[in-house]
Amino acid sequence: MSPWICPEVLLVLAGVGLILTDALLPPGKRSVLPGIALVTSCVLLAGTIWQSGQPMPSSWGNLFVTDGLSSVFKPFFVLCLVGVTLISVRTPMGREEAVRSEFLALPFFSTAGLCLLASAHDFLAIFVALELVAISLYLLVAFQRTQVRSLEAGMKLLVMGGLSTGFLVMGIAWLYAAAGTTEFTRILLEQAGRPASLAFLLAVGLIVTGLAFKIAAVPFHAWAPDVYEGAPTSITAFLAVASKAAGFVLLVRIFGFGAFALDSVALVFRPVLLTLGIATVTLGTLAALPQRNLKRLLAYSGIAHAGIMLLALGTLGEAGMGTVVGYLWAYLLASLPVFIAIQEVERIYGNADVRHLDGLAQKDPGTALGLTLCFLSMAGLPPLLGFSAKLSVLSTLWNAGEIPGLVVGVIMAVVGLGFYLVPIRAMYWEREADSVPICRFPRFLVWILLVAGLLQLLLGLQPRPLIRLVERSLAPSVSAIIQDK
Repeated sequence: MSPWICPEVLLVLAGVGLILTDALLPPGKRSVLPGIALVTSCVLLAGTIWQSGQPMPSSWGNLFVTDGLSSVFKPFFVLCLVGVTLISVRTPMGREEAVRSEFLALPFFSTAGLCLLASAHDFLAIFVALELVAISLYLLVAFQRTQVRSLEAGMKLLVMGGLSTGFLVMGIAWLYAAAGTTEFTRILLEQAGRPASLAFLLAVGLIVTGLAFKIAAVPFHAWAPDVYEGAPTSITAFLAVASKAAGFVLLVRIFGFGAFALDSVALVFRPVLLTLGIATVTLGTLAALPQRNLKRLLAYSGIAHAGIMLLALGTLGEAGMGTVVGYLWAYLLASLPVFIAIQEVERIYGNADVRHLDGLAQKDPGTALGLTLCFLSMAGLPPLLGFSAKLSVLSTLWNAGEIPGLVVGVIMAVVGLGFYLVPIRAMYWEREADSVPICRFPRFLVWILLVAGLLQLLLGLQPRPLIRLVERSLAPSVSAIIQDK
């Protein structure tokens, strides 16, 4: 099969195809477009899994590689696209109904950028792929132009995204000045066995700062709650899961396998990453406790999860990198179904206030059970998958001798249970308010949540499939093997 038939190219073609289909369809037939988008995303997911490990086109040079990390995370990003498309199909557009095709197509372009990021082997490739992701997200966050909160969220994301890009570009410029190249392998060969210069360390610091904005790490997190609340729920899910995962995939690649996998860099930035992790998990957990809007609650929850992953990443060892990979998959499987449920809450009630879950266990027990399992998995309770993921992080910290990070991680895991119990208490112990209409959620949502909850339980009891994914992500570069032969 031609290397050009790869997920990145197919995603771009699918996005263009959706826009052209909308232009060619008669006005009365455009209602089929959401179904076409959903089916297309599912087909692309199957194709991405089938093509996993296929080398990138040779004409792309050394900008991209095919290795274990890319083969594990390309299906991850396309699975996110399937969930986001499902939510987008269910999103009421109001006056924006005429441009629904763009709302459905733009996530395909962003996902193509995310897949490129998973394979990036050069900082120039990272910059171009990040911009492909970011420009689409700026448009999508502010897509509901008649709502002030959506426009405000779009403006905040644009300003903070521009600022993070500025740090990243400045870091790449300093890196080129210090090492004479932006390709990961050449940087390693240039810097191996010698102390890192001040210019090189400054470049690393600027690049880490740029990526810290992307993952909403403290103190670069302030944009996340307002943007999550103001954006359409499908785009909130995309930011919370796919975009955050992309930032961590880049950090894993450059610190674990790429340009910064150097002892001289680890000596300086190991305490920096661990300090960022401690600050991020602490603020995210404490700030989530008073939240009563589900989207803001998940925004701070995402910040806390980012802190936990930074603690694992900060050990700068193979175990830490593998732990981050497993944690990201656990986070995806628990959080994406919750965002699908939040979309239905907003669709029925007009907002995502937690009070709309009051009495849900009595009127819709299947939905309540599925949501409960997902929330408890995110909280890290046994025997669910989230417990295995958090236990892996704590074990990594213990083995690395990082006792302060371990202590903070344990304390925040216990404290964090408090805000995950807020929606669970509403579903099981609160009475439904008379002013809130009694509505049952659609059957497809019940099945999605029940399957997701069952998956949390099965993978928590038998995490071997997730362990295989982690082992695969640490496999060597397929492109490098081909070149060696």
